[in-house]
Amino acid sequence: MTTTLFYTLAVGSLVGMAGGILGSFALLRRMALVGDALSHVALPGLALGLLFHFNPFIGATCLLIFGTTIIWAVEHQTKLPVDTIVGVMFVMALALGILLTPQADLLEALFGNIANVSFADFWVASSLALMISAVLLLFSKKFTLTMISEELARSVNFKPHMIEFLFLTIFALVVAIGIKLTGVLLMGALIIIPAAIARNLAQSMRMYIFLSAVLSVAGAVVGILLSSLFGWPPGPTFVLFLGALFFASIFFKK
Repeated sequence: MTTTLFYTLAVGSLVGMAGGILGSFALLRRMALVGDALSHVALPGLALGLLFHFNPFIGATCLLIFGTTIIWAVEHQTKLPVDTIVGVMFVMALALGILLTPQADLLEALFGNIANVSFADFWVASSLALMISAVLLLFSKKFTLTMISEELARSVNFKPHMIEFLFLTIFALVVAIGIKLTGVLLMGALIIIPAAIARNLAQSMRMYIFLSAVLSVAGAVVGILLSSLFGWPPGPTFVLFLGALFFASIFFKK
């Protein structure tokens, strides 16, 4: 195994783990499609990085955190559900990103190419993925209770408003590090599909979170290995493999 492939598999696995764990909570919050829409908010940040020759990951992260902060602030000033607010941000960011992104780099921004991950990106993405996974597990009870009932969360002295902000910030960071694997257009699959498969199979909350993480890691590894063997882009390969597992899990459940 080459050093590049090792780094790619390692960062893909860690990012997959973070995305899988996040997805288990996103489905509980009925935010399955938010990851897909939120990923498009990163596109103008990627474009600015490409245009002004700084790391596109930094641009994507800054735009995502800025976008989720606006979403969090607006959500509590209106009766609109969070997915509606994200939808408005999504179409605006997508339009701006397409206008700004150089045409030569647009395909990679949309579909990802983890094979081109740099050494610095490897350490940054891996560290963030480990930190995010730890925070999600540490706050799992608070996230779960808040998503089930805000009133119940307040009764045990949790702060739903701040927990929601923490969750959206984590969402933004996972999307930022996952874009390199799947690209902007397919990012939602990293969060949605493993959790959906786990939901079909798991019998408990703990098993649900565990399976989401394991399936996402497995999908990332298979997608990267197949892409290196056959020259396929890793993002679409990852998505199609997990999509097949999802439909298999439906019949297995029956």
